[in-house]
Amino acid sequence: MFLDLTIMVSQNSPLMQWAKSQANPYVAMGHVGTHLDTYEKSNIPLSYLKSNGVLFDVRGIAEVSPSQIKIDRIPENGFVIFRTGQIEKYSYGDKLYFDNHPQLSQALIDLLCERKVRFIGVDCAGIRQHKEHEEADRLCEKHGIYVIENLCNLDRIAEENFTVYTMWLEDEVMTGLKCRVIIDTTNDARSYRIGKAEVGG
Repeated sequence: MFLDLTIMVSQNSPLMQWAKSQANPYVAMGHVGTHLDTYEKSNIPLSYLKSNGVLFDVRGIAEVSPSQIKIDRIPENGFVIFRTGQIEKYSYGDKLYFDNHPQLSQALIDLLCERKVRFIGVDCAGIRQHKEHEEADRLCEKHGIYVIENLCNLDRIAEENFTVYTMWLEDEVMTGLKCRVIIDTTNDARSYRIGKAEVGG
């Protein structure tokens, strides 16, 4: 079975209006909805299209440390997803969604860099807050890892192991690349379920 983890944002949503009001609207729009951050503008290998995935349920934890997950479950070249529950508590676009969201500890980020995963996915606005947001994303990117923010439907993932298909739109200027993240929980998927969290009218 396929499951879509991507948030779709309509053009007339408040977030798109916010992006259009920024000093560089074109760049700002890349950071709306489900996207991966590429502040270093590195070349994302096409092999990243398909990865082995693992989900860690870390709801209720303000800052996730290495001791709070099972490190040995992280697959080589994997896509590590953290279910913080933030998007289940607050609608995407709500101010509370962005305020003081859960984050990963620096020790955990360093460990994921050492494990050489491909993607870190979260159902919140980033793996670190405020000014540390971009710093953490740049560190990961320098290790060949890309952070994907604003995932949804993580509550529908029941399996421990699954395949993740990640598609992104390359752009020479944007520091946030819109992407689509779909997981396949079977080797012979016969149904396709899309669970988009539509934002805006």
